[in-house]
Amino acid sequence: MEILMTQIPVIAAAGYSLLYLLMGGGLGGAVLIFFVAKLLGK
Repeated sequence: MEILMTQIPVIAAAGYSLLYLLMGGGLGGAVLIFFVAKLLGK
């Protein structure tokens, strides 16, 4: 259970990146969003 709790920010960051890609964004922007969301999640 503890492992799952530590992975939630990573899963959320990946979700935001995937949503950005599905809305027509580029790969570079998705990577940037992933890292920013991961940093804010910590």
